[in-house]
Amino acid sequence: MMITSEILDLLKVDDDELEEILEACNWTGTDEFTDEQSETLLVMKTLHDEKGYDYIDAYLRSIGQRLQVNDNLFNEIYAAIQAENGFLIDYRDRFEEICLQVNDCVSPAEAIKPPQPVVEDTPPVVEASADPESAQMDRFIDEQAKAAIATTVSQIKGFADLAYEEQERLKTLFMTKYRQGLAKELLSDGFKAEFMARMTASLEGKGQEKKPTELTGVQNPTPLLSSSN
Repeated sequence: MMITSEILDLLKVDDDELEEILEACNWTGTDEFTDEQSETLLVMKTLHDEKGYDYIDAYLRSIGQRLQVNDNLFNEIYAAIQAENGFLIDYRDRFEEICLQVNDCVSPAEAIKPPQPVVEDTPPVVEASADPESAQMDRFIDEQAKAAIATTVSQIKGFADLAYEEQERLKTLFMTKYRQGLAKELLSDGFKAEFMARMTASLEGKGQEKKPTELTGVQNPTPLLSSSN
């Protein structure tokens, strides 16, 4: 086990560069390092200095070297990632698994695909008809639904009869209002007084000639214009 100060001496880097290296490994905040981690950091520093790889690339190559994935296979994996418009850092957490699959003769294009969710087998659905009580309940619901439909249809048919009923109601209302209004006029004191006065005058021969419309309430037809011929 090595501590941070020992790692700084091993890699010959300052605190800032060590932080960059640890960030590439997703080991930020680590203060103690196992022998395997220390070896990985040393390989990364060497690849960075001698090959010019950035630390992310160097970290993934160090994983490949540990799992005996040669440079050609690594480059094929990298090419497959680029073909998917991806970046190495996107596959950092799965890179060891990808290398193991490639070692098992899985193509890099297949190996980089995200794992598919496991679909658990679901128990077969037991049909309701297999249960006698469920079948009886289904029949009951079906019968009630049909009865409700028949009731609704019957009610809708009854709407047609409402037109005649409404017509009769309006006729009755009209006659009631007409009779009430006429009775009010005929039984008023003013009408009685005028009626008696005109009847008395008529019996005494003093009544004035009345227009036909005043007696019948019917308008005379408009006379035709005479022709000049």
